Amino acid sequence: MKKIYLLTLSLLVTVCVTAQDIDSTYFNMTLEELMNIEVTTASLQSESMLKTPVPMTVVTREMIDAIGARNIKEVLTTYVPGFTAVEDHNEMNVSMRGIYASAQQKILFMVNGHRLNSRAYSMSNPDYSINLDKIKQIEVVRGPGSSIYGNVSLTAVVNIITISGAELDGTQVKVASGNHGQQYISGVAGTGLGVEKDILAWGYHYAADGEKRDIAAADDYSSATTEDGVAYLGAVQGNYDIGVQARMGKFDFFFNTTKGKIQQPFSDGGGTGEIYNKGDFDDIFGEEPGLGQEMRRVKVGYTNTFSKSVDFKLDLYGDNTKVLGHLIASPVNRVNSVVAWWDRDLGGIAQFTFHYPKGNVLVGTQVDWMNVYDSFLATSANGTGVLDTFLDTATPLMEEGEEIIYSGFTQWKHNLTDDLLVNAGFRYDIKNRHEGDNVDALSPRVALVYEASSSHNVRLSYSKSFVDAPYWYRYNSLPSYSGSRDLLPENLQALQLTLDSRLFSSKVYNNINFFYQSLTDFIYRDPEASATDPKYRNAGSLTSWGIEEQVRTKVGNLDILANATYQHAIDATDYEVDDSKIANIPSFAANVIGTYYFSNRVFFNVGLKYISSQFSPITALGSDSSVPDHYTDAAFVINTGLNVKFNDLVVDLRVKNIADTKYYQGGSTRFAYPQEGRWITASLQYTFRNN
Repeated sequence: MKKIYLLTLSLLVTVCVTAQDIDSTYFNMTLEELMNIEVTTASLQSESMLKTPVPMTVVTREMIDAIGARNIKEVLTTYVPGFTAVEDHNEMNVSMRGIYASAQQKILFMVNGHRLNSRAYSMSNPDYSINLDKIKQIEVVRGPGSSIYGNVSLTAVVNIITISGAELDGTQVKVASGNHGQQYISGVAGTGLGVEKDILAWGYHYAADGEKRDIAAADDYSSATTEDGVAYLGAVQGNYDIGVQARMGKFDFFFNTTKGKIQQPFSDGGGTGEIYNKGDFDDIFGEEPGLGQEMRRVKVGYTNTFSKSVDFKLDLYGDNTKVLGHLIASPVNRVNSVVAWWDRDLGGIAQFTFHYPKGNVLVGTQVDWMNVYDSFLATSANGTGVLDTFLDTATPLMEEGEEIIYSGFTQWKHNLTDDLLVNAGFRYDIKNRHEGDNVDALSPRVALVYEASSSHNVRLSYSKSFVDAPYWYRYNSLPSYSGSRDLLPENLQALQLTLDSRLFSSKVYNNINFFYQSLTDFIYRDPEASATDPKYRNAGSLTSWGIEEQVRTKVGNLDILANATYQHAIDATDYEVDDSKIANIPSFAANVIGTYYFSNRVFFNVGLKYISSQFSPITALGSDSSVPDHYTDAAFVINTGLNVKFNDLVVDLRVKNIADTKYYQGGSTRFAYPQEGRWITASLQYTFRNN
């Protein structure tokens, strides 16, 4: 493997000397052009990023390439203030402004406006199930998004915008390999077919054996383990993303099938967090230990302009989700189990936009039906993966049933003066639940955008959002995960003040955002619940404030981006905090990303990440006692990369965590998990042009 890296480095140096210049649109863009990129996610209509009603971060294709990101989690935690990594037993996860759950259920993820979050579990994990090579830009709404999008958009909205076939106009193939058994292959092909006709297709696969980390028996918080063991960090089994999208005049079509799964470093069933030996357990249905999700999505859209003043858009969609978990329940006794469920949904969104000289009014409605139609739970001993052993003892995991949401929303966008814009609206959702009380939610938003001068912009907004208690918590049969059938939606209110400034003759862009937020009815696991009582209830609350900063400048051939976030807890109930520190959330986090372009064809990137010390309580296995004053150490991580283009060939070499810094991250786990050390990846990408 070392020879491969040396050969790749030699090739990079050679190409640096001999390659010819090629066009790079991004390289030639001014800072002003970058800051005025058009976005559509915040208001469901095209507008400048500086005119959105709430703070936004836009991550471009070139920014993704600059850091050599491997997954969407790396993109968000590098570029978007407020996003921090957080651990789960068997899923990749992130937190936005200190709010997170066991799975990623608080942030709405979309591709071209189509929801990725599942229905029964509300999850959309920021893992390797999203192919980054198909992306044009990522638009992130920071803060509540329910006034437009309803359920799940509690703390943020992440909308992945794909490139068009005409923009690619060819076939791009990429292969990569690296240490820890990394394997990567990706293909994206597209072309324009005439006026308003376009097609794009993609396919991608990623797998990794994982980084072997020695774990001392003393660091296993179960009383059953007496021997040292190992954990594999970053192990991924066969993730993929396959899709096609097409536009034919007024109609558009989207189909996507994905799989996301990581192998958990410690046990994830029964007594979670124990050392285990993967070799002691056979595969189940061909699956190694871990929780995986496979999703199928399809959407048909129609857009039309009936007159110069009326736009219409209609989307019809259907999704199917399969979740399969091979869980290690007891490593010592070699007990494993399998959980699985299937859910599907059908729905439609219709919206009209009425334009007038000083603004517009948007009116829309949505109907969303979901159905859990199968599930099972089975347990076996001696590490067996024999299919009959599981199916003979299988029992339903969740009640079969359906739910439906009826929604209406409106938005008013009006220029009060040439310098002052108001953007206000609300959404009302009514949910007919499978059993228990039905729920409803009103989600308002109002914002003022004031252009104080050509160099300064001010935005003030109030918004409220919600996420309903997932079907999983209300109707599953596992005593350790049972929740009340009448669990209420979680609610978040946020007040935000955003200042945009172009400084030093527009050579520096600075964005600073102050937020105050109040989370209520957070679903909390009650440690005092009896064996027959629901374990999950609405009890948690958190009031906090914070500051988010983004700075960008281009000096000659050097592009520098920096961001920082400070978070401070004011008050909390049944939500772990220590003084002003939210458990497993850094009070301060910062990134500096510097990219130097030697020419249009060669760049070198350095990324610096700082994560402050975190309050990270330890819970011993089999009890609810914890160590309240346990803190993880602060961490400083350095990433580097060199990228060279030679006509249509791109060669890239990446080193993540070049100093092999050892650090830990907690979350919905009994203790903070070790994080990945040094990972090295080399890739080759070639574009076959259509012309």
